[in-house]
Amino acid sequence: MTRRAVMLLLAVPPWLALSAAPPVLADEPPSFALTTDTPAYCAQLVRQVVERHSSSVDVQRLLAEGRELCDRGQVRGGIRRLRRALVLLHHRAASSP
Repeated sequence: MTRRAVMLLLAVPPWLALSAAPPVLADEPPSFALTTDTPAYCAQLVRQVVERHSSSVDVQRLLAEGRELCDRGQVRGGIRRLRRALVLLHHRAASSP
C-alpha cells in the first residue's frame, strides 16, 4: 500500500467508517429468508407446490421436472422450475375471485 493510500484511509472520519452498516443485535431474527441450493430446499419447495393442489398442466410439468432434477443432483435447475411453479400458482390465486 502506498503512503498516499494510507494517508487517505487515515483521513476518513471514524463516524463515516462506522455508519456503513447499522448495528445488529444477536437476539434479532434476520429480516429475510436465507436460502441455499440444497436438496433440503428442493424438498421444501416440492412440499409447497404439492400443498397448493393445482391441476394446471404447466404447474404439474414444472413440479415433475423440478423434482426429477433435484433427485439427479441438479439442484439449481430443479429449484428454478419449482420456484416458477410457485410463481404460476401465486398468479393464478391472485387472479381468481
